[in-house]
Amino acid sequence: MPDVSAGAAQAWFVAGTIPLILAGGLHVILALADTVRPRYFAPRDRSVMPALEAARIRFGGNAAPSMWRAWLGFNISHGLGVFTVGLLCLLIATHDFELVERIDAIRPLTIVFSAAYLALSLRFWFYGPVIITGIATGCFTVAAVLSA
Repeated sequence: MPDVSAGAAQAWFVAGTIPLILAGGLHVILALADTVRPRYFAPRDRSVMPALEAARIRFGGNAAPSMWRAWLGFNISHGLGVFTVGLLCLLIATHDFELVERIDAIRPLTIVFSAAYLALSLRFWFYGPVIITGIATGCFTVAAVLSA
């Protein structure tokens, strides 16, 4: 007879990956769109854009990018990181969930990762990332409890 709690744990774990994949992917797409037509991560006050495009960051010497280019690069890499973590966890969980259960660090790491983004969302961002990271954290926590 199959272990029902293991199946439920896997379902919750997989559910936790979905918000990360969708949010990370959307973040990348919107930031890439801004490289052509600034709209999503651009300041609402359009008078700020010329200053962002003209100001260079201190790091990088003469090759330092403008604040605007650095901001876009950060948002693209940030989205890629979240997307990649979600996708890797999804692939592992759907291919071999027993691996998730055997390697003791995977479940706590997914909780810590999503909870860290939840804390960042609460402190620095807005309600959308709070909801997304809260759902991921909750799903990963339920999965860990069910598979313990």
